[in-house]
Amino acid sequence: MRNANIAALGALAVLAVLAGLSQADALQSVRATKDEVITVVVTPSPAPIGFLPRAVPPAPRAPAASAIARLLDDPFAGPRQIASSGSAWDVAPGGGTLVAQSSVQPGPVPVQFVAKPDPNSLYLKLIDHTPELDVPYGTTVFPCAFEVYTFYDKATYALNDYGSGTAKSGTGPYPILNFPATSYLSWAAPDFSSTFAAYWNSGAPGEKVWSGAKLQAQQHCIDLTIVVPNAQPAGTYTAVIQYNLLVN
Repeated sequence: MRNANIAALGALAVLAVLAGLSQADALQSVRATKDEVITVVVTPSPAPIGFLPRAVPPAPRAPAASAIARLLDDPFAGPRQIASSGSAWDVAPGGGTLVAQSSVQPGPVPVQFVAKPDPNSLYLKLIDHTPELDVPYGTTVFPCAFEVYTFYDKATYALNDYGSGTAKSGTGPYPILNFPATSYLSWAAPDFSSTFAAYWNSGAPGEKVWSGAKLQAQQHCIDLTIVVPNAQPAGTYTAVIQYNLLVN
């Protein structure tokens, strides 16, 4: 009897664990995905402009004295060049080099583009305000660089984000990098918290940005902070942030 009770309790424990896992799996269902693509242009500090001496163009070469003397003595000296229509052709008429020709080009092929609305925009939208970050060396803050809109009509939801293409090893590109390095790009949702957090850079599932109740629409600004270290070469870089709407 005791063994039977223990077995029954064990079965209940297993069922509870499975139920918990099934709920966790349900919460991880991705309903919508959007990528925020940010261009980062690193500009070096302006360098002092020096004064360069003006380049003096070389003087034109004078014709040789002997050539001028011959030309004055006999203007018609030298071999004569006569235009002729005889048999001596520069380009033979029968099989010469084709210089140019015209051909009939095919007419344009009509193409019809059909624009279809994004079905996921009902649940997840990104509204850009500063898609290009022009930054000097050091730290720069961009208030409300973009906004994120979330909504779901059937259950509670959560919004997660992470650096697209990042992983837990390797050397990812600037500015998000790869874990265990710390991203040089950080975010804050100021109406929730003004504290900046470096973007998650070890892949899915990412970090929670906010959560919402069923039928609760939310739209919040995302502030950005980017750090350009002195060793970073000037140039153009791309940061891609993936946002996922997770629902029951």
